[in-house]
Formats: sequence, C-alpha cells, structure tokens
Amino acid sequence: MLSISMHRTHSTVAQETGAGTPALPTLRPGVRLLEAGNPSATARQHHAASTTIVQTLVLDHLLLNGGEIQWVDAGGHATTHPLARLAPSKRSLERIAVGRAFTPYQHLRLLEEVAQRVDDDTSLVVCPALDLPYRDDDCSRDADRLLLRALATVAGVARQYDVPVLVTRAGVDEFTEPIAEASDERIEYQETRHGPRFAGEEFETLVYPAGHGLVQTTLAFWRQTIEARRPLYDDAEIGLLARA
Repeated sequence: MLSISMHRTHSTVAQETGAGTPALPTLRPGVRLLEAGNPSATARQHHAASTTIVQTLVLDHLLLNGGEIQWVDAGGHATTHPLARLAPSKRSLERIAVGRAFTPYQHLRLLEEVAQRVDDDTSLVVCPALDLPYRDDDCSRDADRLLLRALATVAGVARQYDVPVLVTRAGVDEFTEPIAEASDERIEYQETRHGPRFAGEEFETLVYPAGHGLVQTTLAFWRQTIEARRPLYDDAEIGLLARA
C-alpha cells in the first residue's frame, strides 16, 4: 500500500520562522530498522526518545498514506498519552490497532496473529524493541530460537504483503545482529548540535535547527514537526479520497 520514492536531501528549517517543511524518512515496503543512538543518554532518556521518534514516524506514515496500522508493542512504546498529544486529530488514532505483550510467548503469539490479520488495508506494521521480550530469563535457553522465529514472522509479513515493517532493538549486540542482517534498510537517528538527524540509504536530513545551533527534541518539538507537515497530510488525504 506504500511506494514512495525518496531522494537524498539535506533539509534545514528555521524554527523561528517556521519556514519550509521538515523532512522525515519515508517508510518503504520491507523491514526498516530504526536505530536511535545517543551515547550520553541514560537508559530512561534513550527509551523516551526512541518511543517518541517511533510514534512520530508512525503518525507521519499514517497521515500520508492512510490505511490501517498493526502495532505489536514491547517495552511500553505505544504509550497512549504522548501518542494522543502528537496526533493532529484523535480520529487518526482509531486506525492504529495495538497489541501488548508481557512475556516472550505472548509476543510471539501476537506477531503470528498479526501476520494473519494483515491485508490490503494494512499500511504499516510496527514492532518496537523486537528483541526485548526474548531477553527474559524465562526463555534464556530458547531465546535465540524464539527471536529468529519472531524475526522470520515479521520479515514474512513484509515480503508477502509488500508493506513496511518498522522495528527497533532494545540492545545492540550479538543477540540482535540477526535483526540488522534481516533488515532491508537501517535508519539511524542521532541528536546533533545542529538538530535531529535521520540517515538512511537514500536520504539524510537535518530538521529544525534553532538559534545558536541547538535544538531541544522534546515531545513538543515532534508535535511541532507533525504540525508543520500538515499541508502534506491535507494533500495526501485529497489524493486518497480521489482514488477511493
């Protein structure tokens, strides 16, 4: 349901004037691994940043492409209050179906159920912290096998239905190397002194550099990013209605 080509860009937007449209990565079909790295961040800060970035990309994709989103959550990435604050309207959230897992076996079962529910109306599948449930001590003996099974499930969904599957990793180590190897693209996110930076195979973006070369990437910042892209969403909605 999604096929939008991307061209390498280097985009800067002045926060003081609000001029221009901030650039965000386009999620194309296939397994898309989002890596949010900040060596100086605490585990709590890293989780908060990763959660908000995932939510921003999901909402941006939904508003540009329509359809339904299947979200298999781990580690509390589908927090409803920040997601509701980011969304331009509550109506858009009705198209996001979230399943939460608290054990590795629940997580694997949810992935397999989602694989059965994906259809032509599905625009995106979201699996943040894909490895997190399998780091549980209860499955330490079968952790590698279960993670590979989970990975095969999401890769199969991406391949069979030609949809993007957005995944993140709770940890970058030997255990999660298969996730990187199975990904069709790695999207790296970093906070730089000039602002947030996304980098993938076909794009590089800098968004919203503020005065004095610094920017604070709070929830309000990402909400402002979504708001600045509203003209794109309006145009996309008109196009979707015309094709309906």
